[in-house]
Amino acid sequence: MDRVTTDEVVSVAEGLLDLFVARGVEYIFGNAGTDFPPLIEAIARARHLGRPVPQPVVVPHENVAMAMAHGNYMVTGRLQAVMVHVGLGTANALNGIYNAARLNIPILLAAGRTPVTESGVFGGRNNYINWAQEMFDQAGMLRELVKWEYELRHPAQLEMVVDRAMAVAQSSPPGPVYLTLPREVLAAGRAKAQTPDSPVMTPVTKPEPCAKAVERLAELIATAKRPVIVTSAAGHSEDVWPALAQLAERFAIPVVQYRPRYMALPTDHPMHCGYNPTPFVKQADLVIVLESDVPWIPDEVGPITATVVQVGLDPLFQRYPMRSFAADIAIMSDTATLLERLIDVLPHEGDTRLVEARRLEIAHQRRSSGVASQFPEGRAPAQMTPRWVTACINAAKDDETILINEYPFVLEELTIDRPGTFFAHSPAGGLGWAMGAALGAKLGRPSATVIAGIGDGTYMFGNPTPTHMVSRALGLPVLFVIFNNRRWGAVHRATLSMYPQGYAAQEAEPPFATLEPSPDFEQIVTASGGYGERVDDPAELPAALQRALRAVREEGRQAVLNVICEAVYARTS
Repeated sequence: MDRVTTDEVVSVAEGLLDLFVARGVEYIFGNAGTDFPPLIEAIARARHLGRPVPQPVVVPHENVAMAMAHGNYMVTGRLQAVMVHVGLGTANALNGIYNAARLNIPILLAAGRTPVTESGVFGGRNNYINWAQEMFDQAGMLRELVKWEYELRHPAQLEMVVDRAMAVAQSSPPGPVYLTLPREVLAAGRAKAQTPDSPVMTPVTKPEPCAKAVERLAELIATAKRPVIVTSAAGHSEDVWPALAQLAERFAIPVVQYRPRYMALPTDHPMHCGYNPTPFVKQADLVIVLESDVPWIPDEVGPITATVVQVGLDPLFQRYPMRSFAADIAIMSDTATLLERLIDVLPHEGDTRLVEARRLEIAHQRRSSGVASQFPEGRAPAQMTPRWVTACINAAKDDETILINEYPFVLEELTIDRPGTFFAHSPAGGLGWAMGAALGAKLGRPSATVIAGIGDGTYMFGNPTPTHMVSRALGLPVLFVIFNNRRWGAVHRATLSMYPQGYAAQEAEPPFATLEPSPDFEQIVTASGGYGERVDDPAELPAALQRALRAVREEGRQAVLNVICEAVYARTS
């Protein structure tokens, strides 16, 4: 069959691909539908003509596609593109959009739009589903979670619309955007446009901290008796690591990494004081919050008497409907920039006696606070616990290993000494993130070993069959370790926190929290050529990890360890 080889007239879909290439988009993670034919044809035509296109990555579930884009951004820092099928695919992608929105991940989510025209137009409706799939307001389901949404309405808009989408997504604070693409518009022809080398608009630069605010914070640090730094997400910038380490060490300021999405300080740093802010905040006279949406639990801490300084790209988290944490000073700034300015302004050291006294006290607290491992000699406990599983993973990983954490890791057992090697779930808690994120991270950093820690519930939410298929198709060997307690642990803990002596607390299989009988998860991965193993004996876990890592590192196969943990939960009063 003769193929068109002229470039005089191209489709909007071809122009979209050219624009993506010019703007550095490497992949289009997607789950296709009947709205995709113009894009599919454009990719095939570009290949025939030898023109570059972003790599299409077929992901048979939108939650996995969103998580892959999320994970790829974490290790590359580059804008990601995902395309899904009309409103149905958008609905499946909502979980990932929620996660991306709350963790400031810039993703351009494109979705087809049901053809508008009912007859007589190329690309118009030609399938019975086109009528039922149309929505009055397709973007309405996610408008609250995206920074911007729009529909491409005419071929002449393409460059302006896409450049605006990308600029808004990457502007501070970054986040996802949504673009709908009607099939008739994608299929429409237009004179071939010369894609501008530079975008029509560029992202807004990161905010610079106010000089007066920096000076005021420096004064507070220099005179504080009991300061503390609490952070959750500041470590997304590698520049934070040396600056935070220097500031904390110079002034002996304890750093608590509460529910960290990224580590911001090496775990062996003398000022790393674990993951529980409560005892520090209770006695503090100065609390510096670095990019933490929830720096403590109010009912655990009680009334705050300290001066509280909130720092971040959006220090008040204005997209949260309700958040009443104190902010005596709120500084809108990139954390690394603020810390560097502080270091320049602060004296070389504060009150020597005060600082040294704090240093000694913090050293004592570190020794007695449980920051250190419970298994320094690697002796297996009698029962398989999440803490033991974490300790074994920590012993098996190398310096370049990337850990992806969706709830189960016991952080006190981890040694993290460099940025970009630990990533945790979004505070939104949309489950099923870690599996796709692990694949995206491996795609972005192929030389690294990637280990994802997941629960049995999150494994099911992660859509394992599509995930394992994509892993095999793209050659992305990842180790998935399932902490299998046959429970929705968060659900059961929440019930115990409210009703510690209640009826549900007495039941062996509490309602809505029991996931039994547990599937043989280790068998699912074998359907995609992977290595699977069930581990019941704590003493056998180190050897099982080595077998799984051998499959990943030497054989290039993905692996699943189904680790059977004790389903034990402490009652709280």
